[in-house]
Amino acid sequence: MRIEFDALRTVPGFRRALALALAFSGFLAISYLGLKDLETTTLTDARSALSSGAISGLVVIVYAAATAGGEVARGGLGLALIARHDRTTAVRDRLLAYAVAGACLGLGGTVMAAILTYVLLGFGGAELPSVGDLLTRALGTVVYCALMGAIGGALGLAARSAAPPVIAILAVLLFLEPLFAGLSDPVARWGPGGAAAALTVSSTEDVPPAWAGGLTLLAYATIAAAAATTLTRRRDVP
Repeated sequence: MRIEFDALRTVPGFRRALALALAFSGFLAISYLGLKDLETTTLTDARSALSSGAISGLVVIVYAAATAGGEVARGGLGLALIARHDRTTAVRDRLLAYAVAGACLGLGGTVMAAILTYVLLGFGGAELPSVGDLLTRALGTVVYCALMGAIGGALGLAARSAAPPVIAILAVLLFLEPLFAGLSDPVARWGPGGAAAALTVSSTEDVPPAWAGGLTLLAYATIAAAAATTLTRRRDVP
């Protein structure tokens, strides 16, 4: 797994994903706080800004799906299996590498959101979130992004190309899930968005406990990993 992770973090794609995670997290944090009248910022808005690193999860799943699918399309997985014939192990190591890469990207987004939140509110003289608020959201975001990395990598391996899983992910997360979440309470609570909001403590709505959101996302990751492993094992050419 270490070899796979080192290969991921040393390519430009990882650095671009990190730049996007930092930019999105920073922009979202500033949108919650604003740049004027910071002394009037409520603690609820301050905590929301602190949760802005969770947007990194969207970057992570798209990055992982595109990278994993592109690797298979270019024959990278097939070349790796020349030296290692166990396809199950090869898929597992890649998904673990994407999980670690996702955790790193999530940590970067969390750090950016925390720096902006505490610096802006500190200079503005507003009430600061507690250390407990920070640690809860940081841990939740890192775990969330790790799971999104595994899910994205599994979808990319299963699809064997970059574009279809990326399009499907964006369609589900940005359009279909929000649509059905507005129509169905179970979808709103237990869909990917609701589970993510619970785990990262990034919503003021009625969502499940953080541990329940984490287990739900873990179940999604397990299903995606099982599908990727099964399809890779059955194909003549991975």
